[in-house]
Amino acid sequence: RGRVSRVTVGVDLGGTKLAVVRLSDGAIEARERLANTAFSDGLVACAIAGVASAWTDEVEAIGVGVAGLVRWPDGVFVWGPHVAGHDVSLRTELESHFGVPVVVDNDANVTLHAEAITGAAVDRDDAVLVTLGTGIGGAVLAGGAIQRGGSFAGEFGHIAVAADGEPCACGRSGCWETMASGPALARLALREAARDAQSTFARAMPSSGIPEAVLALAATGDTTSTRLVNEVGVALGHGLVILTTVLDPQVIVVGGGFGSAAGDLLLDPAREALAAGLHGQPHRSAPPIVTAHHGSDGGAIGAALVARGAVEEEPS
Repeated sequence: RGRVSRVTVGVDLGGTKLAVVRLSDGAIEARERLANTAFSDGLVACAIAGVASAWTDEVEAIGVGVAGLVRWPDGVFVWGPHVAGHDVSLRTELESHFGVPVVVDNDANVTLHAEAITGAAVDRDDAVLVTLGTGIGGAVLAGGAIQRGGSFAGEFGHIAVAADGEPCACGRSGCWETMASGPALARLALREAARDAQSTFARAMPSSGIPEAVLALAATGDTTSTRLVNEVGVALGHGLVILTTVLDPQVIVVGGGFGSAAGDLLLDPAREALAAGLHGQPHRSAPPIVTAHHGSDGGAIGAALVARGAVEEEPS
């Protein structure tokens, strides 16, 4: 008999987007990005809409990554500062709706799984992933396995780094993500534009998509934009000093929509800040900081790969 392909769907539910991929034996058959307007109808409805966009009868399992606290392995979305809802039994609801096995995890955990299998962390047993987008997510690979702690490990974005810092969506102030994320760059840009509304920089700022606009200007060599991106990059590097001091990873992978779009414009100042701030030098080297191989699709790809792994581990 001919070999039957393993088909899985992965969905990444983030603060501003919903990414979906359909994998057949690990290869992408289809991908789609949807607006997260379905969030207003509830997290379950949003997830169902995402899966349905790539669904066929051949799908064996579904994986979902969600930005926030996810109780493992129950697949309960407990809470997140950028995604509406709390204590949602997402795994149970989706299995009931679709009738196939479902795996639900934190979005950064599944993204790092993808990078460890087919991306920037291949052949690494110890790695850190930092996802930069609406906020900062994170995941830890130690001894070749994703580390979840009790369930919620890797919430790097909410490490307090500034006692009198900016308010955070989590309800506290001074969290790392308020200084080194897409909204952090937008906030700096708006403040800069407000200083001189008639400046070339202020006139170039759109009403939306500000981080992307600043990055585009910085890529042309605009000095104001470059300075602002550098400021965010240095803040990113300062946080990476903390993570490296605690975890000593072999590689740091930076992903997420904002991180992938920024690339070396952001990572070069982060590399300099990490190298300058890491203790024990010159007797040690800072780990390399690299861009995620799968870019902004990493969460959906990782979710589909985790679902595939869960099916393959089941006895036939």
